[in-house]
Amino acid sequence: MRIYIISPYPTVRAGLTALAREQPGWDVVGASAPAALSVSADQPAGASAESTESTTSLDIALLDLDASFDAELVTGWLEALRPRSGVVALGAAESPGAGRGESRGARERVSRQTVELARLVAADGLGFGALPRDASAEEIVAAVTAAASGLTALDRGLALEAFAGLARGVRAEPVSEPTEPLTAREREVLQLLAQGIPNKQIAQRLTISEHTVKFHVSAIMTKLGAASRTEAVTTAARRGLLLL
Repeated sequence: MRIYIISPYPTVRAGLTALAREQPGWDVVGASAPAALSVSADQPAGASAESTESTTSLDIALLDLDASFDAELVTGWLEALRPRSGVVALGAAESPGAGRGESRGARERVSRQTVELARLVAADGLGFGALPRDASAEEIVAAVTAAASGLTALDRGLALEAFAGLARGVRAEPVSEPTEPLTAREREVLQLLAQGIPNKQIAQRLTISEHTVKFHVSAIMTKLGAASRTEAVTTAARRGLLLL
């Protein structure tokens, strides 16, 4: 399994690199600060002083994020790295139990950010993991392994908060229609998703970039309240939004 590590802190990069290299079959192909990454979707990430191999055929992107991360910015990094299997984000899930003075509003903000990032990752058909920055080595290894298999692994506290938020959303959601209607372009993308066509081929058919396709898929999932591409298609079919 080929892994690329992103963190603004040299000590964190070194620690994660050492942890990964202890795991049988894991290969760290590079490590860099966020600023060292190109945000161009047409070009692989630039190598840093710590990166010695190409990111071609990269399996997992292991990200170290702070609480103010921007999901769109992270998407730019992923467009540069193009991991094949999944993404694991440390710091995207600071545990609700951490910090007694942490407000519920702050916890829900972290949950919303992480759900948004998860949807962006899922829009590309990738596995996803979200853990607090102080996650143990065993938790990090487990999350990476799960994401590599296309699964989603969430910190327990974040999962409870996210599920509670989803439950509140489900109660408020209209039964037959999305809260916000799909645009004509989103309906085109949805129709191709239903045919099992991957993002790259959707981009070619619609003459748009993969980056744009990913944002359309993410918007579709958000509007339909779906956590995956499959759920989005299933929900759309149930609501009569697909031409069969």
